[in-house]
Amino acid sequence: MLTEDQLAERLRTQLRRELAAIEPRTDLVEAMRRRQARRTVATRISLVAVPAAAAAAAVTMVVSGGSGVVLPNNSKPSNGHVVLTAAMVKRVASESRSAMAHSGQATISYRMTDNGKPNGAGGDRITFAGKNWNDVILNPAHKPIAINRIVNGQFYLWIEGPDNKMRWYHDTNPSGHPDVRIPDPRTLFALMNPSARFEVVGHQVVGGLKLTKLRARMAPGIKPLSWLPGIDSGSKVDSLVVWVDGHQVVRQMSLHVRETTSTMPLYLKKLKDGGLQIVVPSKKFLAEAHAMARKLGKHYHVTVRIDPKVASKIRHDKLSTTVSVQFGGFGQRQVITAPKHSTPQFSRG
Repeated sequence: MLTEDQLAERLRTQLRRELAAIEPRTDLVEAMRRRQARRTVATRISLVAVPAAAAAAAVTMVVSGGSGVVLPNNSKPSNGHVVLTAAMVKRVASESRSAMAHSGQATISYRMTDNGKPNGAGGDRITFAGKNWNDVILNPAHKPIAINRIVNGQFYLWIEGPDNKMRWYHDTNPSGHPDVRIPDPRTLFALMNPSARFEVVGHQVVGGLKLTKLRARMAPGIKPLSWLPGIDSGSKVDSLVVWVDGHQVVRQMSLHVRETTSTMPLYLKKLKDGGLQIVVPSKKFLAEAHAMARKLGKHYHVTVRIDPKVASKIRHDKLSTTVSVQFGGFGQRQVITAPKHSTPQFSRG
């Protein structure tokens, strides 16, 4: 049995997404003002689906043939490709939302690079039915490493216990987990924006179902959803491709996002009394340090100190994220139930 303090700490690790990037050590560690791509795979609430091989096939298997999308007569070809009208793009978004109005599934795979070097990979497998949700968090090998589950307003967490064995915990505090939000995959359909000027670029048969491949010509103008893995408000979409069936429902989606960031030389030190100290090389960075201190001050006692001995170089990173999504379970009943056996624990949030 976990002690109250032990489980509270584990729940905080899972639930407090804003602190998921912070893992203080006893020595000075790199600044916490890193984007979401720096968060650990285990604490990331994201989306994913298809096995990696299927996701790759979705990107590369393009064959010629008739369109699965019903195109209006006034759709005009551009550079040899048919461009969907604004009305058709809106219809695809609407039909997709309707198909998953009450229940559905989504699997999302992602991989990230920092200055060209691998910086994380993984995914989630999400199932929802009404207000009940299940989010299986996957590691780079697509093996489950944690599960967040909401059933009738109750939160359950499948994580590693003190004996290094996986087990279910039931958070009995009705208000102790306000930050638990399993992403709604239906919000991805907002990316079907007419301003992106989607064009038909090919067709593909998946599981006997003929799909039409649509590519956004103006993808950089689309704002990505910040809950996607490794993506935040400063990201820009390089490419967006969707696969649509004959009922104008999105079945698959793939996007590539990039971002250039600058990291200030702010260093975080964990003190013996449990508090945190932000160390900067000079007064030049005090404003950023105090801003971080205010944010962390919601949960910790934080102080700021100047140490000329620490590195003062500002780091610039070119960050890149590729996300592949597969939607499923259209019109199918999804059953999400509370675990048969779980350890009740009152979380302090």
